[in-house]
Amino acid sequence: MCAGESTDPLTLDALRYLQTPVGKQLLTEALQVGNSLTSQQALRTHHPAEMCRAALALITARERVKDKFDHPEQLLLDREGGEMATRSEVAHYRAWRLRHSNTILDLCCGIGGDMLHLGRSARVVGVDVSRRRLEMARHNCVTYGIDGARFIAADVRTLRPRADAALFDPARRSARGRRQRGAEYDPPLSYVETIRAHLPEVVVKVSPAIPEEELPDGCEVEFVSSGGQCREAALYFGALATTRRRATLLPERHTLVEDGLEVERIGPVGSYVYDPDPAVVRAHLIDELARKIGAWKLDAQIAYLSSDALAATPLARAYRVIDVMPFQVKKLRKHLRREGFFPQQIKRRRFPLEPIEVERKLGVTSGDIPVILILTRLDEKRICLICETVAN
Repeated sequence: MCAGESTDPLTLDALRYLQTPVGKQLLTEALQVGNSLTSQQALRTHHPAEMCRAALALITARERVKDKFDHPEQLLLDREGGEMATRSEVAHYRAWRLRHSNTILDLCCGIGGDMLHLGRSARVVGVDVSRRRLEMARHNCVTYGIDGARFIAADVRTLRPRADAALFDPARRSARGRRQRGAEYDPPLSYVETIRAHLPEVVVKVSPAIPEEELPDGCEVEFVSSGGQCREAALYFGALATTRRRATLLPERHTLVEDGLEVERIGPVGSYVYDPDPAVVRAHLIDELARKIGAWKLDAQIAYLSSDALAATPLARAYRVIDVMPFQVKKLRKHLRREGFFPQQIKRRRFPLEPIEVERKLGVTSGDIPVILILTRLDEKRICLICETVAN
């Protein structure tokens, strides 16, 4: 992730200080005393004030990525760098996809999250315009045992890249928040064509929410999910592209690719309903999943699938349908109470009310049988599927 310098307390001088014996002692003391004003004042009696602020900022940044990295307590990073860095399981998977490349450029490498995995089987060179981020990446690579990693402080637009492949991770955040459109990235998404003039095999990290019309032709678009969330989208060019669309679930690497066949049929609610994984939905591979599990779509515009026989798949969560009824709050409330049901979870697609609002309107907080309410539209009518979770 490319980034300019900032007013963050983790300055280049502070980063170097925190790697010294006295800086490491400051970090140890800061962890022990906490983040209160009194604690900060106590630290400042033995350490420079600006270094105390930097130490506390680093501890906070590490805490924010504890579910994203292995051993985050060893990393150097700032808040923004941690937010934009690739999750460990995703970086590990991407390194596997690039396993045939001997030399890889990590363009806009940020804190080096991808380098920690790319560097295990390839010679990796990190490039970033920010010397702060390069200092973080350098420390992180050394800490994680990535020997031989090289670093270049430069705007990637000034380079003539030479390697077997490149990972391009343009900045997708600004002071105003996330940038979803490729033209707003820094450098913009269009810069990939310049990179490809020198390196045909390129991977570009993009926002999972990138508008469909901005996805370029001539590449593979992959959406990756982990822990039930669509974490990332990436574009693969050259020999790295093996299909047009792909959805992948980590850590098992379950994958679904576009098959180019016709749109699947639409049918009524069967005995089971399936809620596809977010990566499958975002990759627009609902028809492919339906064919794979022998199901049909409930509506052309809705991602739910259905079947009469339970299908085993890691690509969707299955629910057994107990009842189907029009969505009317009073009738639904009466039915739930009569049957002893209580909504353990409320899910929705193409439905105007938020689950928390439906829960409040229903007011059913107890019962003998937990159920899942799936709210959607069929034939432009609001309906509620009362379901139970099944293992598939």
